[in-house]
Amino acid sequence: MRLVSSFGAVLLTCALVPLPGISAVAVAQDEETDGDDWSAVSETFEPENFRAAPYLGNGRIGAMIPPSGGGYHDYGTLVRTSFPLLEPRYTGTYLAGFYARQSGSLNNTEVIAALPAWSGLTLDVAGRTYQADVDPATLTQYRQRLNYRDATATTEATWAPDAEHRLDLTYRTFVSRAQPNLAVQQLSITPRFSGPLTVTDLIDGAAARRVTATTADADPDRKQITVGMRADGTDSAAFLVSTVTTPDELNGIALPANGLTAGTRFDGTVAAGRSYTVTKYVGIASNADGADPRAIATEISDSGAAHGFAATHAEHAAAWDRLWEPAIEIPGRDDYRDWIRPALYSVLSSVRAGQRWSVQPAGLSSDDYGGLTYWDAETWIFPTLLALYPELARTVVDFRVAALPQAEANARAYGLAGALYPWNDGPTQRCASPGVCGLVQEHLGNEIVLAQWQYYSATGDEQWLRDSGAPVITAIANYQVARIGPKLPDGRYHYAPAAGADEYVTFSVDSALTNAGVMATMRTAMSAARLAGLPENPRWADIAANMAMPPDIVPGVPAEYLGYQGAKIKQADTVLISYPYSYTAPGYSPEATLVYYFDRTDPDGPNMSNSVGAILSAKYDPCRTQQFLDQSVQPYVRPPYRFQSEARGERSGANTVGQPAWIFVTGAGGFLQGLLYGPSGLRWTETGPRLDPMLPSGFPNGMTVRDLAVRDSKLTLRIRPEGTTVEVTAGDPVSVETPGGPTTIRPGVPLTLPTRSACP
Repeated sequence: MRLVSSFGAVLLTCALVPLPGISAVAVAQDEETDGDDWSAVSETFEPENFRAAPYLGNGRIGAMIPPSGGGYHDYGTLVRTSFPLLEPRYTGTYLAGFYARQSGSLNNTEVIAALPAWSGLTLDVAGRTYQADVDPATLTQYRQRLNYRDATATTEATWAPDAEHRLDLTYRTFVSRAQPNLAVQQLSITPRFSGPLTVTDLIDGAAARRVTATTADADPDRKQITVGMRADGTDSAAFLVSTVTTPDELNGIALPANGLTAGTRFDGTVAAGRSYTVTKYVGIASNADGADPRAIATEISDSGAAHGFAATHAEHAAAWDRLWEPAIEIPGRDDYRDWIRPALYSVLSSVRAGQRWSVQPAGLSSDDYGGLTYWDAETWIFPTLLALYPELARTVVDFRVAALPQAEANARAYGLAGALYPWNDGPTQRCASPGVCGLVQEHLGNEIVLAQWQYYSATGDEQWLRDSGAPVITAIANYQVARIGPKLPDGRYHYAPAAGADEYVTFSVDSALTNAGVMATMRTAMSAARLAGLPENPRWADIAANMAMPPDIVPGVPAEYLGYQGAKIKQADTVLISYPYSYTAPGYSPEATLVYYFDRTDPDGPNMSNSVGAILSAKYDPCRTQQFLDQSVQPYVRPPYRFQSEARGERSGANTVGQPAWIFVTGAGGFLQGLLYGPSGLRWTETGPRLDPMLPSGFPNGMTVRDLAVRDSKLTLRIRPEGTTVEVTAGDPVSVETPGGPTTIRPGVPLTLPTRSACP
């Protein structure tokens, strides 16, 4: 997915008794049946399969839970993360915005730090330990379930460390959606023997990456352990504080602290047939949460323990219930249901309203792509959020708003006006080197502008546009004015060197995607400046009217760049000028461009391309829409939890350094975007949404989109073979553009539109 081969990759080396007051009902209230269609289940214990680890996240904290149910596991040297780290995979925990400073890199100045593993409640019986690398031969009745509905991982197993000892274990783990800094794990144990048993609450530093220990201690009297750290090369501090609920009469013993590892051991004698439960509440905070992150993490941990498991889980589940109110429903297609839910879950687990960070290609599931922010956020993930969750979409655009001063400093370093955002970096958005920040993949600026404008168009938030969006839009436009320079003797503006999204081409002149995007940026800057009362650069209009495009390679199809001869391309590039842009020119054919370039797109490239194929074909070649939709998801979904890989094979392109990203939130966002914008024909305009519905051939029973967000209202679209109804289900009347012209939909009076056939 990333252009890396030309520059090289710089590697970073970077004792137990029954709990009073816990009823069986409270512990089991969210158990699913085997027929539950909100869950994915693994009944095979596969500790070495990194895809058999559930992902839990709330947009602030993200964590992978190993198949054992908790703790830390690494997968050896053969299974590695993607560019730029290329490190052995492991079950990591990540905190949004918590990044280490990188030195000596050609590509980026930061990389996401990994925290110690917080989910470790280990068991010791007869000299054997139940932990992430437990011997599979000692387990029976294994079952791990990830419930997307309430974002809870439940792991059940019978463990027999030897012939005389057998225990039934259940772990229930979640990262609270209601409390952004809280993670919770509960372990229930039913021994089939009587005798001694030890439970250890552990924060395991083996999982940490790119951090330096500052604190590690245990307080057995408070049943609490604390680990503090600093992200390497920075002053950013983070703390994990774990509080365990056990009976007061138990005396814990503090384990010797070691770097980033701390724990408390609890010993006790258990009786056969009785059930024992222990719960840990982990507060996780950085100084982005306040001046004293240790105090914040401690307060969160203490508060969680005071509320108890049932109450904290109920708040968490209720928050997820609200997130699931919007929906994409396709009756009769259980396969699509089982793809849509984990795709949406992986996106939602990676972003949180009101925070200052964007969403990365792997979300908060791993350090694939170093946790850096790419065009993935604006182009592939943002449109899905904008349609269903504008409050979450705002985090993507506000991330660029917050980084505007740094982007302006980046441009000044080149001696240019305006704002230059780096192709890939962490929250500070610094330029690491001229070779990547200012010469390659500069189409990113256009995609940032487009997202800023789409956010305004969808929400109608004029105050936000004046204060936030318009300054970003106009600053990027002014950078491009300076970057492009004067007209050449042919009377046209040219962009060189540059590169589009096709990462099989390092440098090019007049990339079609870049140049068409510049035209759109100039027009958008003019509109945004007028609405926001900002000064207009007189060259914007001239560049919009006189930006060069490469000549057609076949009639109606512009070459990907000047000199392109029809070579294989890595991923969607020139087709993007039709969507998400709306490029038009005499003789330009969106349909011919779609056919030409998808016939040349590498099927082993990253999995975003087919989603834009679905959107474009729905308008220009509807007989192919179902094929594109199927190809945007089915080859990339992996068992047991149905998340998406970056590639259908073991490389995401012929020039790729590293293995495909996992979990690939970008691909999930693209797949959902294809479903939302393809069949509905949805496009955002300044006056309201445009709708032009069609029904893919594989959806004979239709499809429904619930809670499409427009301004302060919600719409439900029901696309059926006989016609499409659009209904305002909440809020004020909504103005929409339709093939028959503009109209207004009023609550209680649905609009009926014709449904275009997939294959007339």
